[in-house]
Amino acid sequence: MIRPRAPLTSLTLRQCREALGLSQANFAAQLGVSLETYRTWDSGRRPVRLEMLTRANELALRHNPHELLSLETLARLIHVHVRTLHAAAKDGRLRVTYDTRTTFRRLRSRATLADAETFLHAYFERAVWPKERPAPLTWRQIPPDYADQIRRVRQRLGLTQTQLAARVGAARKAVVYQWESRKRCPSPVFWERIRELSAADSDQ
Repeated sequence: MIRPRAPLTSLTLRQCREALGLSQANFAAQLGVSLETYRTWDSGRRPVRLEMLTRANELALRHNPHELLSLETLARLIHVHVRTLHAAAKDGRLRVTYDTRTTFRRLRSRATLADAETFLHAYFERAVWPKERPAPLTWRQIPPDYADQIRRVRQRLGLTQTQLAARVGAARKAVVYQWESRKRCPSPVFWERIRELSAADSDQ
């Protein structure tokens, strides 16, 4: 017996319905159940069947195709293996945005459902690859003197540590302080943002 897969998010059935802005009757119709059955789930009188909660989550996620999602979630939405999406991100077939947080120095990439479906129809189903592949972000791109370079960029731009943190999307000024004092190394995502900020100022 094949067990239903776990829901794509932690949203409850009611939260999924409210995210879509649907009435109980309309949402029940989309799920393919009677209104009375749905009401017992929505009110909590009966537990929701796992396959219905999974379906509700999928409907909610598809409602906003431009929201950034994990590649694991997207793989389930478009029915491909997650390794396929990771490979597509590396060779430029899937446009991704890298999370500023890392897991054991591994970059975490996210993408939108719209971009995932573009990959599916433009590359995966046609088995084609882009002519040019993007240079991957790696820790090797960060120079040994990163602390001095960050300090020089910040001073040239006339920014405080707090202001630089805000410009590159860091959580707080303490992060910039830690970079400049070499207590922490910026991730490749932050280093790329600092370089872009510096290059934009040089072009003016």
